[in-house]
Amino acid sequence: SGINAEYGGVLKHLAGAGGPAVKYGSSQSALISAAAPYTQRPFSAQCVNINNVNTGMFGLNISADGEEVGDVLRASVGVMSGLKDSVTDATLDVAKNKLKLEVISQYETGLGARAAAGLESIAAGSPSSAAQICGAIDAITIDEVREAAARVNSSGAVLVSHGNLENMPLQRELV
Repeated sequence: SGINAEYGGVLKHLAGAGGPAVKYGSSQSALISAAAPYTQRPFSAQCVNINNVNTGMFGLNISADGEEVGDVLRASVGVMSGLKDSVTDATLDVAKNKLKLEVISQYETGLGARAAAGLESIAAGSPSSAAQICGAIDAITIDEVREAAARVNSSGAVLVSHGNLENMPLQRELV
């Protein structure tokens, strides 16, 4: 989708798919809440945010029973489609704070700091400190997030499937 790492991170947390806000806690995401009524079996719905210096990928990773995967995927796509219009100053502040917690938590150990610096070098071309990254996150505006959400939702979707595909919707049925 070509959005920067910070915007993708904020979108991920707006969808509630950024992981727990308490170390070793659990996460109840908007993606999980939207899909739960459609399934009786275990499933997973997460955001994917992978960035490089000149490109990136933002999307969904869904794992569900073959009979229920279509409904889980449709519900998750519906959450992502509604991000542009549902973001408020309050939800943006919460998402930015959760993303900053995620960044700071990566720097808690030497190994984590090296890994984070390496990923930051891949995403931005050079490493940044946790304080610099948090400053960039704080500078994100609601208009920038809405623009990033619109860009994600208007970009060409790629649908990759594996396993029981009988109930998997076609890509054109999701947009």
